[in-house]
Amino acid sequence: MRPPLFLAALALGALLLAGGVGAAGTPLSGSVGPGFTIGLADAGGARVTRLDAGTYALTVRDVSDEHNFHLRGPGVNAATEIEEQGTKTFEVTLVDGQYTFVCDAHAGTMKGGFTVGAAPPTPPAGASPTKLVLTVTGKAVRLMTPSGGAVKALKAGPAVVTVRDRSAARGARLAGAGVSKTTGLKFVGTTTWKVKLTAGTLAYGSDARKPVLKGGRVPVS
Repeated sequence: MRPPLFLAALALGALLLAGGVGAAGTPLSGSVGPGFTIGLADAGGARVTRLDAGTYALTVRDVSDEHNFHLRGPGVNAATEIEEQGTKTFEVTLVDGQYTFVCDAHAGTMKGGFTVGAAPPTPPAGASPTKLVLTVTGKAVRLMTPSGGAVKALKAGPAVVTVRDRSAARGARLAGAGVSKTTGLKFVGTTTWKVKLTAGTLAYGSDARKPVLKGGRVPVS
């Protein structure tokens, strides 16, 4: 009969093998629990928001039998079991794209994500916001540059819009491309909107339905 110490060592070795110890790649640490917490950190303990493409050794510490850790993204679908606790290591190869990690039992609240690939370009320091002028009268609504030029296309980023509402029954409106602004039908005067444009289509017009004032649309990239 083999001694208990030998059997305990054998069981521990089987557990380590099941956990994937020895997986190759840059270390990552996933955690779920206690409570409704889930996270992903790099080898230095910092929260992961972006990684380079490559192979990683993801070690997940699961301390709850009510939650799990599930990493999904291009080419990756790795998860612990909800009913089980313990530490498990996965060897994952990440490529450029978006990745998410969730608890499958509580995906609406326990979730996170990160980007793999080149970091987005940093805007030049002190870059000035785009300046626009939105004017509405009883007969027309126009979006122009401060010098009065036509606006045919815009770049994503901060913008300052000077709104000149000259009608007590119209109202100026911007919608789309991350913006939803209106002066309201009864407003008359000048106001300034500070907005952040995102890629899409920016529509400008009037809130009044009758008679319709033709506005326009501008692509934002």
